[in-house]
Amino acid sequence: MFDCVHVAEQLAAADDPRLDQRYLRCLPGADGGHTVLLVGVVHDHPASVARVIRVLGLFEPATLAVELPPLAMPLFRQYAADGQQPPRLGGEMSAAIQAADSRTVGIDAPTLPYLSQLARRLFRERPSLGLLGRVGRDLGSALAHALAIRFASVVADYTSLRLRVYDPIVHDCSLVDSASVQADHERAYLDRRAALFRAIRAPAATRLIDEAREAAMSELLDRARTEGSVVAVVGMEHLDAMETALQRRAGDIE
Repeated sequence: MFDCVHVAEQLAAADDPRLDQRYLRCLPGADGGHTVLLVGVVHDHPASVARVIRVLGLFEPATLAVELPPLAMPLFRQYAADGQQPPRLGGEMSAAIQAADSRTVGIDAPTLPYLSQLARRLFRERPSLGLLGRVGRDLGSALAHALAIRFASVVADYTSLRLRVYDPIVHDCSLVDSASVQADHERAYLDRRAALFRAIRAPAATRLIDEAREAAMSELLDRARTEGSVVAVVGMEHLDAMETALQRRAGDIE
């Protein structure tokens, strides 16, 4: 267990540029709930891999939640069982699972809360048939990918085969670089991506899907925090929205 005062003290003492507050949001427990520590990551980036390992070395949650579909968890647990540290496959997600001595859960779509959140938004916004079609295709693609990952874990359980079910992002930076080099590279990457997102407008289907995903993941974290403290590893693009959603659920904001 941990609280936000302890988190702030430990992060300051760590003196690691990869643990900048830009990437970490601590939400105190209230009304029977426990602390939630959101850890923002750039998928497959060495600084993010190091961040989740360091955070889980400093704080022991009752639950580790990761931005993976529940169907994908068996495969990523297999990746985490790799004797190498961090694991060779699975990026920051398998690294987090390997580093945690706690219950691990996947909170990303497709889940029942996601379907409920998505249906609620579609009903409220009354989208066009074209938008409905794009949302439906995305949902089908997400489900098919999650099932493919689950199938790959079954194959790995019973054979020596390791099916390739996702392509890792390759960054111009590595785990052997210094903490400052990793942090600078990650920061520059995020600044470039933020500039790109400001210059373009996301399609309506993407907005609806992301809103539903973030609301559903926040709902699952809110449930998990009733049983103990939570560390949640999520993409940086979801960090602000999920922080706001959890604050709203706790009654901290309207």
